[in-house]
Amino acid sequence: MMSESPTDILRKEHEIVLKLLDRIEKCIEKNDMKSSGKNIAVLEKEFERHSLNKEEKALFPEIEKFMPREGGPTGMMIMEHEDLVSSIKNCKDALKTNDSSKLNENASHIIELLRQHIGKEDNILFMMAEMHLDDRQKKTVLERFKKFDKK
Repeated sequence: MMSESPTDILRKEHEIVLKLLDRIEKCIEKNDMKSSGKNIAVLEKEFERHSLNKEEKALFPEIEKFMPREGGPTGMMIMEHEDLVSSIKNCKDALKTNDSSKLNENASHIIELLRQHIGKEDNILFMMAEMHLDDRQKKTVLERFKKFDKK
């Protein structure tokens, strides 16, 4: 049996993202555009490595061997990822134009959606993955993770 499962790694990374969301929320409350910008940039980088790569390119293909993407939970997670990518872009645009209301609106959307999204992944999708993925598949996912961690 392997020391750490892919879903354990992703859950730990989710904890980092949740702390980052708390920081962004505090920055928005204070209307601190500079700190908001720094935290949004960290979120974007983390989101790309974690959600767009580790989840979509490493874990989800293995889950989709036993569960369809269309109409399934991975399809829904990908739709939410796309929404989040768009909202992160909107935050960056708002920062460039110093538009605090656009920043607050998009950052608040990210915070709310991403907290719910992480809850669904941690408590539903990852549990399904643990039940269905065999050790060989988990090893495959972990190997893919290593490639994204090197970037």
